[in-house]
Amino acid sequence: MNDPTLARWTDSLVTQPREAHAAVIDEFDRVLGDAVVEAPLQVVLAANASLLAPLAPPGGDFWCLDRPRLGAELIPDFLLASRTSEGLRWAMVELEGPNERVLTKAGLPATKLAQALKQVRDWRSWLTDNVAYARTELGLEDIEASCPAYVIIGRRSHLASNQIRTYRALSSGGMTVMSYDRLRDMMGRSAMNSEV
Repeated sequence: MNDPTLARWTDSLVTQPREAHAAVIDEFDRVLGDAVVEAPLQVVLAANASLLAPLAPPGGDFWCLDRPRLGAELIPDFLLASRTSEGLRWAMVELEGPNERVLTKAGLPATKLAQALKQVRDWRSWLTDNVAYARTELGLEDIEASCPAYVIIGRRSHLASNQIRTYRALSSGGMTVMSYDRLRDMMGRSAMNSEV
């Protein structure tokens, strides 16, 4: 296939089935259980991109770009892309620590979540101002500033029951805030269906 995007990102193309194998999910569970910060989770997700498949736009094979640069200082944890009949569709992923609080007692975004939300806004601003550069020079064909974004932070058990409504309201404007437990549920081995 003579596709310049495929040629540029060959090492990031995920051609395996989108469903992660049980052993890979078990490894994620082990790392998640031991992790204090996001770094070990970044490593296991980068090494096993099929774990992020539920966040990739619908399609067949997908690309998982690990910490690509947007300009000099902006580095999403992951950019995910799937080829569709309309071209590439993208999603951005920001990881924060699994032990981070999501909301303060007053119901405001806690420090790490506020920083992560700002990072997503910064990526979108940069893409708005530099979309032609991103598409041609960085090879992020068809990327748009409005592509879906995911912030993965904290654990379900860290959220008080009276904060659930406030938590759900954080997901808007193409940005979804979710716990690592929700990501884990989306990986396929759990029957739980939650918005946290």
